[in-house]
Amino acid sequence: MKLTLVAALGFFASGCWIIDLIFGPHGFTVKTTFSTPPSPTQSGVISPDPNVQVIGNFQGFNGLGDPCGNIQSFNVTTGSDGKKHDSDWAAPAVWNFTRNGGHAGCGLKFFFGRAVSCGQTAPLDCASALAFAAAPDSIDINAPPATATFAGEGLDTTYGMPTIEFYDEYGTFFNQTTASAVSADGTWLQAAVPSLAGLYSGIYTVVIVNATADGSRNAVGTSSIWVYGNDLPPPPPDPDPDPGPCYRDCMVY
Repeated sequence: MKLTLVAALGFFASGCWIIDLIFGPHGFTVKTTFSTPPSPTQSGVISPDPNVQVIGNFQGFNGLGDPCGNIQSFNVTTGSDGKKHDSDWAAPAVWNFTRNGGHAGCGLKFFFGRAVSCGQTAPLDCASALAFAAAPDSIDINAPPATATFAGEGLDTTYGMPTIEFYDEYGTFFNQTTASAVSADGTWLQAAVPSLAGLYSGIYTVVIVNATADGSRNAVGTSSIWVYGNDLPPPPPDPDPDPGPCYRDCMVY
């Protein structure tokens, strides 16, 4: 009996994950990451960002299922894999998160109105480049505009005009252009829209790179543009099934 009790206590003390195993997904996981934009020689990379402080504040259940947790606020530090899980964090619900620390330069970042389901992972990313707003943010491939404007901050013309690089949804580089105008306060730029010939409809990533004195890469911002008007053709139909061998006793009707 003592051995059974000790084994049972050890089993349940091994972590909150046992609740999920027995009763289904409960609570949720927060995951802190650090992302770098793509370059002409490398796809974008999302890496775990360990040992980051995360503060969570519950905003309310969202009515998308039965509650699977009760805790409505927390202040934790993610582990070496950038993750922290608790089976009693309230879900399915809307939360506000604050992450503090991690990769150099991340500092404080706020995430408002995040909907989290039972057992889900809530990614809290810190990007090495700022998000820029594109105008227009959608382009008809059959009638593209001559120029596009990107608004953000940190643009610098000290060593030359910024370069605007275009990537597909898989992070593959396909074209680039140079800014034709940059505001004096570094909050917007204008550039010619490069040829979009051959592209299919989809979301494309734009990376804005400041020129530097030593030629090193300084990606200051990213943006997204929806390209439409040339949908990917449907795949060919499956071949007819093999009827198999037919010998002299086959009958034709």
